[in-house]
Amino acid sequence: MRSHFKILAARCAAAACFALTGHAAMAVDGVVLIDQNKALAGNVTPGDTPGFPVTITQAGSYRLSGNLTVPDANTSAIVIAADVVGVTIDLNGFAIVGPTVCSGFPLTCSPSGTGNGVFTAGARAGTVRNGTVVGMGGTGVSMGGAGSSVENVTATSNGGHGIYVALGTATHNRVIKNRLNGVLASNALITHTFASQNAGAGIGGNDSLFTQNTLVVNGGVGIAASNSAFLSNQFSSNNGGAANPQFNGRNAIGPNGCDGSTCP
Repeated sequence: MRSHFKILAARCAAAACFALTGHAAMAVDGVVLIDQNKALAGNVTPGDTPGFPVTITQAGSYRLSGNLTVPDANTSAIVIAADVVGVTIDLNGFAIVGPTVCSGFPLTCSPSGTGNGVFTAGARAGTVRNGTVVGMGGTGVSMGGAGSSVENVTATSNGGHGIYVALGTATHNRVIKNRLNGVLASNALITHTFASQNAGAGIGGNDSLFTQNTLVVNGGVGIAASNSAFLSNQFSSNNGGAANPQFNGRNAIGPNGCDGSTCP
């Protein structure tokens, strides 16, 4: 029996096995792993009940080890509790999947609902990166808190906005075929984002800086900016919804391209 355990231990070390703590699987680098089975079992963090949403009540790093699929359009996948600061969620190339399908142009989405892919319940900093959020009834990723960040995320076919970020940064994201805006920003930096075929604006927001984004064939304007919003080095083409169908409410601080030429 002792030799049997030694063999298993050796195999485990060779395969970089995970240590288990309750229902939460901890990777060798201290990151908490989340997959469908762990979400359904609960106790990913203390107070997390079985099923969705997975409620994160502790600061730290979390990583998907498989896709998460929510049961309906009104259910969120991951919620960061209101009093928690310093959560990083690495989607790790996997997807958060809901039942909403957006198709056609003009875009229609069904069913819509209130469920979000990742949602911060309070104005707390957090990071979401490296994966896909598709088919949520509400917004794909909603992060509101000073220092929040959404990076390298594809948000598509969601019943609300693709991404919402306040007091933070959204960079190198793709937002496609969402029922509202591709990105909605407030006091944020939105950069290197590709927005296409969203029913609303490619990017909408206020008191923000938009730079080096590509906005193509959205139902609304390319960027709908308000208050002290500044645009620099955008490319926008074939968007609709205004007399000047690429940008509105903006303060241009750099060269921006509209339909193949410099924007007026």
